Amino acid sequence: MPRGVPKSGTRKPGSGRKKKYAGEVMQKYVPLSIADKLDDIYQLLIDLEKEVNTWEKTCEEKSTSPRYEQARKLVSILRFLLDRLGIDASSIYAQDNENDKQEDES
Repeated sequence: MPRGVPKSGTRKPGSGRKKKYAGEVMQKYVPLSIADKLDDIYQLLIDLEKEVNTWEKTCEEKSTSPRYEQARKLVSILRFLLDRLGIDASSIYAQDNENDKQEDES
């Protein structure tokens, strides 16, 4: 036997599903081959951004070395492409979920 209409009220703070992504989200149609790998693509962007930052620092430290000239060219191209995307990779995931994701990978 049904108990009737549930009472209205507010949830306790912190209850409910945690946000996965930082910022606003929207529904969009994407090919299935990409849809299943969106999180992997986001993680690739994050890792690529970190790697480019590391190589930029290394190239700056060895600015007089001709051996690093090709690396400097590659890093500048990668930086241009990342900047053209206009995505701040560090802010894709909500803070709590990013920490959970890193713990899961460990």
